[in-house]
Amino acid sequence: MNKDLIERHRYINVPDDWWDSVYADFENICKIIGVVVDGDEPSFTGFASQGDGASFTGTYRAYAFDLRAGEQHNFYELAPAEIRKHAPEDEELHRIADELCMLSRIYFPLHISISRFGRSNYVHEQTMDCYVEPMQGDPDDWAEEVHTHVQGEGTMLMRDLARWLYRTLEDEYDYLTSDEAVWDTIEANELCEAHNEEE
Repeated sequence: MNKDLIERHRYINVPDDWWDSVYADFENICKIIGVVVDGDEPSFTGFASQGDGASFTGTYRAYAFDLRAGEQHNFYELAPAEIRKHAPEDEELHRIADELCMLSRIYFPLHISISRFGRSNYVHEQTMDCYVEPMQGDPDDWAEEVHTHVQGEGTMLMRDLARWLYRTLEDEYDYLTSDEAVWDTIEANELCEAHNEEE
């Protein structure tokens, strides 16, 4: 490997849309566990500054009714098994799906509105704010301490999902800018020969 050539082309694998595959996987994961991400989300900044991170806005529902198919999809029941099929090695995703399932079973039916608070330039997970309520009935049906507990747990899990996204983006970026990946692209595009001709 030619180190000078690698440094010259360090960011050859990171065009403006390099994160598309990670976002697509995140969208599939969200569909499995019952999160609907808003259309212009998620957002992230990275990877070298304090305050970097990822977050998203949207909603979580324990179940959804498909009007076209006339079917109900119980995310809280199906997500733990389905996420293990999708990502069999990812224990963090398994934990998030399991804990959402447990929370939804105890406080069924559960609905979480996910927003971002403040007018900050930051988009890390701590900027995410969640409001939790039952999908049916009056939120006041829950005792105040119950609502506080469920909202805290729901917020934590949505932020954990955002942390997972950020770590995945960072891993992908590190791989794409690694010596090995950059050199593979240099060789595949015959940039060695072009460099030698310039010399």
